[in-house]
Amino acid sequence: MSHERYPKEVVLKDGREVILRPVESGDHEGIARFFQDRAVEFQLFLKEDPCDPEVVRKWIDNAICGKSFSIVALHNDRIVGHAALLLRLYGGRKHVGRLRIIVAPDFTRKQLGTWMVFDLTKRAMEMGLEKIRTDFVVGVEDLAIKAFESMDFVREGVIRDYIRDENGNYHDYQIMTKQLRKDWSDF
Repeated sequence: MSHERYPKEVVLKDGREVILRPVESGDHEGIARFFQDRAVEFQLFLKEDPCDPEVVRKWIDNAICGKSFSIVALHNDRIVGHAALLLRLYGGRKHVGRLRIIVAPDFTRKQLGTWMVFDLTKRAMEMGLEKIRTDFVVGVEDLAIKAFESMDFVREGVIRDYIRDENGNYHDYQIMTKQLRKDWSDF
């Protein structure tokens, strides 16, 4: 899959311009710094520690070898968003991609996450995926749940008391999916 449509410039609600581009091999320090600047509470809900350089290196290697498609959002050479379309290359779920999108606090509610979702949705369709999935922590990511609903993601199910935070409190886990079409009109 070529990267010819990158870099891509998007304009946010507040007028700031951000560049979207695929992750590159030299991005590991910028991505690690991006996650180190995030609130600890959000890092606890990820499966791996994004502040660990080896984890970030693995994510970049997965993007380079085709196990994922990952983009960063740059504003003045600072990574302000990271998004990944995680792929299964084998088995009964290889037609489903998983989205992981994280935006810097000072860029939330500016449509950056929406632009990244649109970009990865288009890429998923180009790859021939039939469905994309994303998961959220209820009570922590409620704004994101509403935003994804507005982009035609459907609540598929909730796993009760599935996530435990650093204080020992349990949170429900919301699973959402979006059915993809074979093509997307260029109207």
